[in-house]
Amino acid sequence: MNNLEEIMQTISIGLVVATFLLYTGRALKTIELCKESLFFLNQALNMEEQITKRIYGAIYRTMFDAYYRISGKTNVITYGKKLLTIYRECGDRVQERNLSMPLVRIYYSQSMYSEAKELCERAIIVKSQVGDRAGEAVCYNNLGALLKVTAKIYFEKEMKIRMEIGDRAGEAVCYTNLGAVFGSLIEYVKTAECLEKALVIVKEIGDKAREAECYRDLGTLFWSLREYVKTAECLEKALLIVKEIGDKAGEAECYRNLGTVFGSLREYIKASEYLEKGLVIAKEIGDKKIEAACYRMLGSVLLPLGEYVKAEDYLEKAFLMVKEIGDKEMKAACCANLGVMFNYLGDYFKATDYLEKALAISMETGDSAKQTVYYRVLGAVFNSLGEYVKATEYLEKTLEIVKEIGDKKGVAFYYGNLAIPFGRRGEYVKTAEYLEKALAISMEIGDREKEAENCTNLGITFH
Repeated sequence: MNNLEEIMQTISIGLVVATFLLYTGRALKTIELCKESLFFLNQALNMEEQITKRIYGAIYRTMFDAYYRISGKTNVITYGKKLLTIYRECGDRVQERNLSMPLVRIYYSQSMYSEAKELCERAIIVKSQVGDRAGEAVCYNNLGALLKVTAKIYFEKEMKIRMEIGDRAGEAVCYTNLGAVFGSLIEYVKTAECLEKALVIVKEIGDKAREAECYRDLGTLFWSLREYVKTAECLEKALLIVKEIGDKAGEAECYRNLGTVFGSLREYIKASEYLEKGLVIAKEIGDKKIEAACYRMLGSVLLPLGEYVKAEDYLEKAFLMVKEIGDKEMKAACCANLGVMFNYLGDYFKATDYLEKALAISMETGDSAKQTVYYRVLGAVFNSLGEYVKATEYLEKTLEIVKEIGDKKGVAFYYGNLAIPFGRRGEYVKTAEYLEKALAISMEIGDREKEAENCTNLGITFH
């Protein structure tokens, strides 16, 4: 085949077929067809260089996606590198940005930490150049995770020395630090093992303050796993110890955390009792941060008890205090709580005002995890207002963030949520499209409950 036009036509058809094969689950066939397209492209030597690069890019992208689906890590890295080079040579910052994070995750999974770090640092520059603030925040988060892996290696080396020299207190500190690293890497079983080993040692050497700290750390772990009963048990043990040793700040913190836990268990009266005790101590010792946190949580737990006036009063007190002490993270949380409260009361305009303030602060601080929450709640509020276009915009922004961080369960959840405003607008084709995407991911990750829910919603859509 010598005719340039014929070669181009063959490659174009090949890419269309390859894409179809890829999205119908035939990744190996996709790769074969892409290799044939590369063979034909290599014959087109007299083509304009920029056009050639873009065609190579299209083929490499398809091959990258295909190898990614069949976990061919070596080949994924090979074609990912080639693709990045093409994007950089063509000055395509957007595509470079979109490819960087999947490659970082692959490098990370292959323990190629220096390569992952280098790509992450470049991705930060690119995302900054294209004005992608949320993506930039995700890059910093990933870079932090990489540095934590390095920290793990050094803590393990320190641990070995502490054990060799018989430094039991130092060994306990190492276990605590390692537990924190494993927790940040979402390796919760290892986190629990480290914290329990630290607990055994501090009990053995009689360090009550460290014992209370270990119980609090275990409580934090169980909280992240949503095991609220175990969280409460650990915090109550910590509370007994801090009261015994006269640690007033620790006591206030335990009361505040117990109030939060019982709030999550919907034991609102018990939650408010703990929070009131925490509030009294916080005022006594002059800890404004804990005082503000107690006010904020009291506002949240009094709301479902129907004490709306008192709830609003507490939330506004918390809001004024965090503004005074300059805690941006808690200020965002206060705004979010006020937004949720006004949404609960049906005052959607006030709700959106506060939620948008919370969102603005989280964007300023680069807290992408909180941004997803605020976008989602705003989407729900605008759904209630019947402003489905705006609801869709917020949910799509949430979807973009969870895709960026590789949270497949979150992606499935937000695809399902996006189907709602389209369904209410009567756009059933779009509704079905999002539900099918949610269903495909639910099946892929084995979430049977969501799979059944999406099947039901698809049945209703096509009814």
